[in-house]
Amino acid sequence: MTYSVHDGQDLERALRTLRQRVGELADEVEETQSRHRSLDAQVEGIDDRVGALERTQQDMEETQEDLHESMDSTAAAVRSLAATVGWIERRLHAERDIPAADVDTVDDVLRQLATRARQGQQSAAVLLDAPARAMHQRRIDELTRVEQRIHETVAAALQHSATLATTEPKTAGHVQAATQYRAQRRALAGYQGQLPAARTAAESARQALKIDEEHRQVHGPQVMTGESSHTQLMTRVRERLDTAVADGALLPAWLTLVLGHQPIGEDVAEWMNTATSLLAYRITYEVVDPVVALGEPAHDDPRREKWHRDLERQLAKRRHWPI
Repeated sequence: MTYSVHDGQDLERALRTLRQRVGELADEVEETQSRHRSLDAQVEGIDDRVGALERTQQDMEETQEDLHESMDSTAAAVRSLAATVGWIERRLHAERDIPAADVDTVDDVLRQLATRARQGQQSAAVLLDAPARAMHQRRIDELTRVEQRIHETVAAALQHSATLATTEPKTAGHVQAATQYRAQRRALAGYQGQLPAARTAAESARQALKIDEEHRQVHGPQVMTGESSHTQLMTRVRERLDTAVADGALLPAWLTLVLGHQPIGEDVAEWMNTATSLLAYRITYEVVDPVVALGEPAHDDPRREKWHRDLERQLAKRRHWPI
């Protein structure tokens, strides 16, 4: 087999090209290795920073645990101090023969008012509250809105259809009417798509309001009587507390432990309001614990539980001792 001169030249060119490509690949390999070394260095730096952050986090967690322990110890010390000071205060009142305030006695009038107030609350529990009634009314109004939009959209589409029927094609009025007609058809399809769900929701809302109206016919008078009784109870309790505070009488332990022996300075009105609500709660739900102001919460009575939570929040803001 023989090779021509041209064949030799082609081989030389191919060899030079191959060598050039090998050199380029070698450069790329070197560049890749250099970038890899740089990335390794960056990863090591990140690892160092992550390690430092983890150590910092661990230090912060240990500090937080120390703070919690310190706060618990401080709270325990304050509770002990509060108990001691409270005991000293009561001893001083006793030694000075200061009369005890008779705020816990429940006579027949207060008992009847409390009973009617509880019965009114129980009756009110089967009624929809104002937010629930408003929600149902909004669903009814939404159906009315959708139906009104459908009526308006159909009227507009018919108007544009009439324009299409009385104008020449490709005229400005005809083209504009066609555009508006298609827009109204699209809007109509959207409103019609909303209609079934709106009808279902509105019907359910009407039924709920109808049932609530029936309940109000039955329970309404008892609810009104309960509200009136609660107002009278609060008034009588307030008068009893006003007299006790004005006379400087020794208030019961369950009250002084959470509010102190008397209101101070500009705090009088809010102190009296909280004390009145607290005593009314105790009378309404027959709480007789001599030390624990609110007694145990009743989770089976939502209205009592809400009143209990409201009083807890008020007492937390107005607590005589920070414990």
